[in-house]
Amino acid sequence: MHIKQITISNFRSFKQQPEIQPFSHATNSVVGRNGSGKSNLFAAVQFALLAPMFYTLRAEERQALLHEGSGSTAVSAFVEIVFDNSDNRFALENS
Repeated sequence: MHIKQITISNFRSFKQQPEIQPFSHATNSVVGRNGSGKSNLFAAVQFALLAPMFYTLRAEERQALLHEGSGSTAVSAFVEIVFDNSDNRFALENS
């Protein structure tokens, strides 16, 4: 099982990032200049996977997760992770 695609919208430095793909089933790396959003990409993944650091955020801390750049003000954020389960690591029942 591996990450196939990540979609991020209005989360921290990502205003409208349609899709981040493709991901290798083996090893991936994230590189970029300082301030390019590398840490925010990992924070978005942790947010989507419900990391404990996001459980007890206060309202103002939640607001800080929204994109604050130029343009219209963000009122919500969206992070989606699509997994490739072609190796059937997690057995899923057919519906």
